[in-house]
Amino acid sequence: MAISNTVKYAYGVGHVFNDLCASMWFTYLLVYLHYVLQLGRTLSGFLLMMGQLADAVATPVIGLQSDRGTEICGYGRRKSWHAVGSLCVLVTFPIIFIVCDECFQAMNSGYILLLLVAVCVFQFGWGAVQVSHMALSLDLTERESEREELNLIRYIFCVSSEVTVSFVACVTFMTLGTPGDTTINPGDSYSFEVITLTIVAMGVIFSGLFHALTPERPTPPAPPSLHPATPSTRRRGEYHRVDGSPRYPSASTSQGGGGLAGDEAPSVTPAFPGRPQRCWRDWLRDARFYELSLLYTASRLIGNLATIYTPIYVAETLHDRKMIALVPLIMSLSGVGASFLLRALKRHIGKKGSVAVGVVVGAGACAVAALPGLSPWVMLGLASLWGVSGSLMVLVTLYMASNLIGQHTDSAAFIYCGMGFADKITNGFAVLLIQGLTRVGCYGDDCSEYYRWVMSVGLLLPLLLAVIALALLNKDRLSRHLQHHRTPLLVVRHHMHEDDDALLSSTSSCSSDGMLLTPGITLGYGTITKV
Repeated sequence: MAISNTVKYAYGVGHVFNDLCASMWFTYLLVYLHYVLQLGRTLSGFLLMMGQLADAVATPVIGLQSDRGTEICGYGRRKSWHAVGSLCVLVTFPIIFIVCDECFQAMNSGYILLLLVAVCVFQFGWGAVQVSHMALSLDLTERESEREELNLIRYIFCVSSEVTVSFVACVTFMTLGTPGDTTINPGDSYSFEVITLTIVAMGVIFSGLFHALTPERPTPPAPPSLHPATPSTRRRGEYHRVDGSPRYPSASTSQGGGGLAGDEAPSVTPAFPGRPQRCWRDWLRDARFYELSLLYTASRLIGNLATIYTPIYVAETLHDRKMIALVPLIMSLSGVGASFLLRALKRHIGKKGSVAVGVVVGAGACAVAALPGLSPWVMLGLASLWGVSGSLMVLVTLYMASNLIGQHTDSAAFIYCGMGFADKITNGFAVLLIQGLTRVGCYGDDCSEYYRWVMSVGLLLPLLLAVIALALLNKDRLSRHLQHHRTPLLVVRHHMHEDDDALLSSTSSCSSDGMLLTPGITLGYGTITKV
């Protein structure tokens, strides 16, 4: 049964609070810690890395409990975790971005410890919201086209949230700053307070709409197995139709439907309805899970590092507080445009082709960033390139994750957390490494040349990682076609677009209660974030 537009958009706003906070986190945390609190660059990077590590460790646990969990007082298992995470974000986010001058003077190093605790609790809550929200999309509908539409709506709200934060920051820095200031300084603490309170107010409203208007189907109890499967009666990967006749999933008709938006997979009923169809051991043995996780990690690394270091690069080179706020706004607007452009790209060159376009655009941005002495107008063009590249790659990777999960929705949260784990660990250590190298890469307080290399050579490395992941995904598809179907090369090329992600769907089953997670968006942000 098709879900209504009200439910689709109510679901879409359920991650807005997270998206608003994530945009502030990645765009302005280092700016806030270094230029407002005036902490050292390495210490600032350490706090961001600890947040990423806390998120990476907590997210798989949250996802596993979300998959295994039951309803709390009649409230759905996904929405329960969403509510807990939203409460954690609501309490800790203001502690991070609103300066307590009395606390800072009285506690000194103890204030840093308070920030560290707030950062870790915030990331725990953020991860709980991300995983439960992404997993809920797979519980709402089994239609591949509707799942992709939910992902698209969610991502449009994500980039719209980024635009909102950038716009609020732009207006705030231009109107509340001290006349004559050319960059962010401790006097901008009130500006960050205004931005933070605005984000919290908007986030509470949208989270309330999500909980009020988005339904969650009751979790079906696992029925006792009267006739357990044995190797002699049921082989791994075998499913039965409602009429009892066996059916074996294939690359073109397996769970998740494969193919592009609008393609619907034939309805397949698991042998034991309500029981997990795959366990975490199955996912760990699936090479496609690792290949897609690699692509997601590279995509998130590109988007996050560009978001984090573009404002810092502007601050170090242009010394213009207006541009520090305007550049993230342009990047966010470009991401919105890219999300609409993706529909046309998918139709003409497929999903993996769309990722390739994102890689090419990102490579162009690296080439521009390598040029010395960029003017403000060129900097805005550079921001738009990064916005398009990051949006295309993250959104398509989330589509692929949905195809990989298929009808194995009982382990959906594990898939999203598994992908997000590597993403968050990699992002955290990448930021710490970049910030630590400022000791040898900067000339005293002048880091303009160093951050120019970060925006060019530094971001080229994850682009190469994405190319490797794409090659692995395409190699798997072509080898299957050539080995099992003996299809002529011309026919393979003809169908590459049609079954772009068909081989991402899973074919094995497991009756264990243990299972894996995947990100999201967010894959955060990500990811799936984002995704």
